[in-house]
Amino acid sequence: MPPKILGMRDPQPLGKKPFNAGKAIDQNLFNKLEDERLKRPLSPKSTLPHSEQTNWIYHVEHQEVFDAIKKRLLTLFPAILLENHIAHSELRRKQLGNYLPVKTYRNTLNGIDFIVEDRNDLLSAVRSAMVGQKAAFIEGNNHDFKKHWPLAVSMLATEGVGFREIFRPQVIDRPVEDTKSVPFDSRLGADVTVDVSALHLSVAYFPGMMQHRCNIHIDNLTVTLAGIGDDVRISPTVIGHFVNELLFKTKLQGKLPDWILDAFDINILNPYDGFLSAGIGATIINKPNFKWTIRYSAGLSNSTTPEWSGSFKFEHSFGTSIVVTF
Repeated sequence: MPPKILGMRDPQPLGKKPFNAGKAIDQNLFNKLEDERLKRPLSPKSTLPHSEQTNWIYHVEHQEVFDAIKKRLLTLFPAILLENHIAHSELRRKQLGNYLPVKTYRNTLNGIDFIVEDRNDLLSAVRSAMVGQKAAFIEGNNHDFKKHWPLAVSMLATEGVGFREIFRPQVIDRPVEDTKSVPFDSRLGADVTVDVSALHLSVAYFPGMMQHRCNIHIDNLTVTLAGIGDDVRISPTVIGHFVNELLFKTKLQGKLPDWILDAFDINILNPYDGFLSAGIGATIINKPNFKWTIRYSAGLSNSTTPEWSGSFKFEHSFGTSIVVTF
């Protein structure tokens, strides 16, 4: 059995600070929940994940989520090799005890949790990662408000040190195409290809478990936005991220059925609508080559009249995407 779970921080000496019972209870509850995250399943059919570092291969429940995050980390320079940072050495394997080295969740928004092989190596790799000539991540925590208070606010739900991938808009210069070069275009409706997703990493130490743990997930709506030079600001998409991805899809897990969390989206000032509408949408059917969504929204520019809209999307069924909007 693992040792008794302790608080994230050492207790203050008596007389230094008043005892906050509510905060202590919340912290103990958090640690107990965190303790359960990587507990080894009791089912005899479960397979222990393991690493290629010792001629092992990871076996995870949601391999597509693991692979998506692994692929995303490989796009950085120098590339971050995920397997190098998940507990794999003989020493770490002996220390695992009743814990799994890695656990994946059912979507990239929840991502993966893993026990860190070497904290300094992981932090160095993340801090050194670049996109072009710019840093890939901005570092922060949930209490350093003097350095970058908007970032600190965005880290309130992050334990330990956090890293947010910086979204950098790109302008692609492309000459006007000759109409003769495109004899037929089967696309109907808006063909939206904008991707404002961003990686979010957190590394925290849990003394009661004597483990450094890392969570990596992909926010569908970025929180950070690159400014001029090395300036990093908070993106307008933070509103949609906070309401839909954090409060609705994350905080309500276990309280609402998964199919509701997957099907519904609360859209507030997202870039897909030009930041000009708010509403709620539902995905009725979501298949690889067929997607049916319906949405109720109100415009925020020159009209506040609610309107219904929906779309059928046939991806790759006819060699391209066909979107029929009503």
